[in-house]
Amino acid sequence: LSKPYLISCSSPIKNKNNILAGMYKLYKIESQDSAGIWEESGRYNGGESYIVYDGLGHMAVQITPKGYNNFKWMDDEQSINEKIVKEKIDSMSLPELKAAVAEFASNYVYVGNYTVDDTANIVTHKRITATIPGVWGTEVKRKFSFSGDTIILKPVDANRRLIWIRQK
Repeated sequence: LSKPYLISCSSPIKNKNNILAGMYKLYKIESQDSAGIWEESGRYNGGESYIVYDGLGHMAVQITPKGYNNFKWMDDEQSINEKIVKEKIDSMSLPELKAAVAEFASNYVYVGNYTVDDTANIVTHKRITATIPGVWGTEVKRKFSFSGDTIILKPVDANRRLIWIRQK
């Protein structure tokens, strides 16, 4: 008796979005000075920050400063209970409220779709939602380059680069 075999007539389609597919952890952010020298900059260095590209055109990024994960607020169930959140806010002093707002404002997140122009090595993030409501529905372009498991993303209109390490 012969065994049945499945045969496919289709060939894999090259998807430019696969170039970036993976999860990366932020290694550092650098800014370029007027002499062209790259220097570490930003309060986000040393935090728990990640960017994910799914290879299908969807992405998400969260950038947090060092120590953000130590901020004590509420657990999952409390934070989705409107009454408990209101009670917490109402019980806080003005300095506590200011500190909480500053901490939450340091958490930069957005989710969106992306497309890759691999001839120019540019990825366009089409932001759907974000922690900054004013950027919902906007696009940003990033030049990208690879060195092994490292990807460097540079805003096309700024002298800044974010260096990310692929996670395994």
